[in-house]
Amino acid sequence: MQEREIKLLFKAGVFDSCQAIPVSMARGWTLKFVAKDNEVVTLDLQRSKSEREFKSLDGAAAVARRIGFEWLNVQIGDLKWREKM
Repeated sequence: MQEREIKLLFKAGVFDSCQAIPVSMARGWTLKFVAKDNEVVTLDLQRSKSEREFKSLDGAAAVARRIGFEWLNVQIGDLKWREKM
């Protein structure tokens, strides 16, 4: 789903949380948005349906903040934490 669509759904109150999950240790991060009905939506690239990848956690957090999220859940394997942006 595109960023502008996710932003509209966020304003409508559809999402419960935003998660940053590593693609692999060398490649970067991806954002997953969890809806209140536990459906997971991923952020896609603007020109294709592939998942958008961020080189840094800061870059992923900046996009989540721009969408409107105040908190970002970060998950690396079994390690999970919540970060205020």
